Amino acid sequence: MDALQGQAMAQATVERRRMEIAQIDAAFRRLDEGEFGYCVECGDEIAGKRLELHPAIARCVECAT
Repeated sequence: MDALQGQAMAQATVERRRMEIAQIDAAFRRLDEGEFGYCVECGDEIAGKRLELHPAIARCVECAT
């Protein structure tokens, strides 16, 4: 049972890293397109403090909730 749990945790870690890389890649694309810092849903500017905490964030607080 411990081996199965360890394997599941390792797979979850790999998936989480894959998602983080995808978010970072998307942020670089938005930067290249001049869209970085703007919400992908509503187009409003994302608060600077929010971007400081997570530079790859794609949505403003309102759209994220």
